[in-house]
Amino acid sequence: MPHRPNASASSLLDHLVDACQGVEQRQPVRIERLIDDIELLLNTCCIDDAEVDSEFPEVASSIHRYGSPAPQATSIGTHEERFATARRIEKTLRRFEPRLRRVRVRVEDPKSRSPIGRLRIEATLADSADLSLALNVRSTSGRAQITAERT
Repeated sequence: MPHRPNASASSLLDHLVDACQGVEQRQPVRIERLIDDIELLLNTCCIDDAEVDSEFPEVASSIHRYGSPAPQATSIGTHEERFATARRIEKTLRRFEPRLRRVRVRVEDPKSRSPIGRLRIEATLADSADLSLALNVRSTSGRAQITAERT
């Protein structure tokens, strides 16, 4: 079994839970937990930019914005849609996953007509270990499901 490094920082969710419970010391997080957290983040819908009221600018940077755009925005039917989905996922990871540095999301087979889009997250963990993670994006009937391939 290959060695998997530990991520040295906590997820945003862990930070919030720990703050509510008075925990001050960060615990190392295993890669499996990081992958689970990435799946949760990418499958959580946030409110759309159009729904943010300009009268309340604080909402734009609040917990209401945690997650990814609505599933209807996660389309993979065309070459352009796959790249747009990869950009949205990259932006989401950079904003909400503090354990990742230098995040890059690329489309593995941009011309595929498959109902499953294959993307790859490439990043550096907070402890300087490299991470390469394959994502499968399934978009059917206006719903999206994002799962990470575990090796």
